[in-house]
This record gives sequence, structure tokens and C-alpha cells, in this order.
Amino acid sequence: MALAAGLAGAFAVTLADDAGVAGVVDGGAPQTPSPLERAVAAGRSWRLETTSGPVHVWVPAGYHPDGAATVVYAHGYYTDIDKAWVKHRLPEQFALSSLNALFIAPAVPSGSRQKVSWPALVDLLLEVQRATGVARPMGATVAIGHSGAYRQLHAWMSYPGLDVIISMDAMYENLDLWQEWIDGGPARRLINVGDDTARWTEELARELDDQVFTIDRFPEDGAIPDEARTARVVYVRSQLGHMPLVTDGLGLPFVLRLIPTEILPDAPWDQPLGLPPAPDAGPPQPSDARPLGP
Repeated sequence: MALAAGLAGAFAVTLADDAGVAGVVDGGAPQTPSPLERAVAAGRSWRLETTSGPVHVWVPAGYHPDGAATVVYAHGYYTDIDKAWVKHRLPEQFALSSLNALFIAPAVPSGSRQKVSWPALVDLLLEVQRATGVARPMGATVAIGHSGAYRQLHAWMSYPGLDVIISMDAMYENLDLWQEWIDGGPARRLINVGDDTARWTEELARELDDQVFTIDRFPEDGAIPDEARTARVVYVRSQLGHMPLVTDGLGLPFVLRLIPTEILPDAPWDQPLGLPPAPDAGPPQPSDARPLGP
């Protein structure tokens, strides 16, 4: 695709320093990095400064464009992308998915009064390609959003190249938009996770009945049912809680593995899902879910 005029404008690129992942335990002895820490450090990351806000990018070691996915992640309210990148440990969760993918996490609204940051998904994709020089993925384009990111997902539905939408407890009313999107193309897939939003996710599951494969709980062993790999619509009834869905390292890597994309052989695919406790973990962030009422 040729670069279009009128993109987001000037940008600055910062390459993240992933060296030195081995920590130090009491007494000064070096600590051997875990397979997940090694996978994060082996990848490449960027922080782009654009006129639409910061954009974080991460690419795993072994990435190759043939068949690779483009995964665009939109955080929810009451945080921003720089905080979510660190506090939600997004590089670790992307690495744990083990996908051959280009992962993009842009600034999106942190509250209901803020405008959608990237109304056109194609502008974001072109900006990242131009700024990083990463070979363009040739596989599926995936948008994933948590909670208040539903507004960003609604905007991106107009992009004709969007193959998969993953709603992480982000389905608040406007069910017609979701149904129109999935009905708009035979190859489109919707992965829908319901927790605080169960009122609406259950209703959509009933509407799409014959297209839906339902998973009643996130399996603790991370095993993916065969039917979930091919179902047009996958509905996960979550037991994890609204924020743990995107912070604990079980829900997010699990749904990412439902994307029809190669699992990299040198990635930590054989590690159990779930992140170890963060050494500097603070109090939990507030839920950005809206009340479950009319």
C-alpha cells in the first residue's frame, strides 16, 4: 500500500533499551532471567512520538512478515498508553502469546470526554510502518480493545482490511454495530470476552447463536479447544475480573493465541499463562467499566 498524504505528522522514534534483563537478588548475586524475560529482551521495541500521542511498538525475535499478524491494542479508560505499557506489562503479555506478529499500542482516549485518537486505522498502520521500517505483516489485521476502548474499536470497524476484532469486556450497548461488522464479510472473526459487560455479551451471543462457540471460563492451563480456532465468533465468559483480564497475563495471551497466526518456535509458548507478581506492584487501578444499567 502506498503511503498516503496527510498522515499524523512529524514523529520521534525512541528505541527501547531491553538489555540487562538479569536482575540482582539480595546479596548482589545475579538472577538468571526467565524464558519470558529473555523473550521480551530479544524482541525490538519503539516508542513513537506522533501528533496523535505516543505509540508503542514491539516485535518478537524471529518475526518474519510472511503470514505475520498485525495486532493493534487499545487500552481502556483511567490510564494512558505509557502507564499501561509498563503497569499492564504489555510486552511481557505479547511475548507470552508467542505470536509471529507486529504489536502496536497507540494512545487512545483515557476518558469519555476525549476524542478518538486514531479515527482511521490505516493512518496508524502507515505511521508505524514509516517510523520503524519493520517489514509489513502479510497476515491478519487484528484490533483488540479493553473496556472504554469500545469507542476506538467502533471507529476502526470502517477499515476494510480489519480481519479480527477482540473485545476484552468492551461491549457496551450498540450491539447492532458489532453484528453489522461481523455480517459485513465472510472471513471476519469476532472474539468477545464478557465480564462486567455480561448483560450485552450474552445478548449478542443469543443473536449470533449458530455462529458462536462459547468457552465458559478461561482454562487455567491455557488449552484452546479445537472449535475455538476456527469458529467465526468465539465468546468467552470470563471469571477473571474486569482489570485482571488485561493485567494478569492469562486472558490477554489466551485470546491472542486464537488468532490464526504462526506460533514462533523460539518464543515462550511452553510457559504457563499468567505473569509472576510485579516486584513494584502498587494498588490495583480502578475499573473503567460503565454501570450495568440503562
